[in-house]
Amino acid sequence: MDYGSGTKRTLLPRSALNYEVDPESGDVRVRPRDKLLERLPVTEGRGVAFDLLQERLAVSTEFFQHHGDGGRYGVYRAMTDLIDYLTSRGMPHATVRPIEAVMEAIVDADNGRDSAIFRPARTSSGGTPPKSVMQLEFEGKLAIVTECCVRHCRHEGMRPFVKPGTQLAAKLINESCWGVRVTAAELKELRERIHQRKDGKSPDRMEVDISMASELARSRPLEWAKILLAHEWVNPPAKVSE
Repeated sequence: MDYGSGTKRTLLPRSALNYEVDPESGDVRVRPRDKLLERLPVTEGRGVAFDLLQERLAVSTEFFQHHGDGGRYGVYRAMTDLIDYLTSRGMPHATVRPIEAVMEAIVDADNGRDSAIFRPARTSSGGTPPKSVMQLEFEGKLAIVTECCVRHCRHEGMRPFVKPGTQLAAKLINESCWGVRVTAAELKELRERIHQRKDGKSPDRMEVDISMASELARSRPLEWAKILLAHEWVNPPAKVSE
């Protein structure tokens, strides 16, 4: 299933099923139950509730990155934060049931129980499972820094320019707060792999294409790399306890 493209939603008459699939087109048709659309009394003002949500999510993000459990506790907290916000604005708990199910699956994982939500899908090809989307997105950011450094060296007239570019990128990344250690050889291989991707929808390739399309990346690539490395909006993958 392609989760990125979204599912077509068609409002159905009250006599129709709540959920059905068109056998010819494969489109999913949904008519939410009336009670799921019900609004309960609001317990918190919009502005206050939203400010509190952002503060709590910021705290959950720090737990997600640094708590040493692969991010589980941070995700659990974030789900709680989101539910508290939505219910304070009058949304019934039944409507946020999928979010609660994620929280329950996290607890199950901590207790050693399997969950259908997080159970890996079986692929017909077998072999090594693909990298996680989060890891690919972060590798895309590593590739952005590498590409910027390579372009900077080329603009400076260095020949060859790839080797000094990847060496500069490795130095900047290792000295940054991203918490990873890389070598120039690894970055060179990463850059080449992403450049060779034919599918522009791959998370790592999308990160590179979108970022390198900016005017600053084209005109002052080294400055763009340093901004990215220092930007507090970048969330490296959560640390996993040993």
